[in-house]
Amino acid sequence: METKPENIYELVWCTRRLFQQLRVTSDELLKGTGINASQRAVLEFLDQHQPQTVSSMARERTVSRQHIQTLVNDLLTLKLVKAQENPAHKRSPLISITEQGKKLFKKITRAEAKVLDSMADEFSGKSISTSIRTLKAINDYLQSEQWKK
Repeated sequence: METKPENIYELVWCTRRLFQQLRVTSDELLKGTGINASQRAVLEFLDQHQPQTVSSMARERTVSRQHIQTLVNDLLTLKLVKAQENPAHKRSPLISITEQGKKLFKKITRAEAKVLDSMADEFSGKSISTSIRTLKAINDYLQSEQWKK
């Protein structure tokens, strides 16, 4: 089957709708936790890559440093993350997840796992693998700026 621009557009449109649905689902799963999806993403990043500076988190997530700083400030207030001295840069502290943050993140991921488990029963491994490859290839294409030619 030949790929036409209309097919790519439909894939982009479906991806946008999926992104919005994931946000709605995430908000539902996060009810009662006191955090939102963006703050949850910071906890996940720190759980996997801690400690990190705000700048390094922003670069990795391709968002502004100010956006991450706002999220980190809220998480600091909730005592889900902590700032510690950075020997490499005095004005840029290292941010790490606290034990309280780890417990909350574990609780959240358990709830998410139930949803993922139920979804896994609905789709074949082959269709998921194809989807992953396709979405990664589109992302790589756009990041390479080939589309500007």
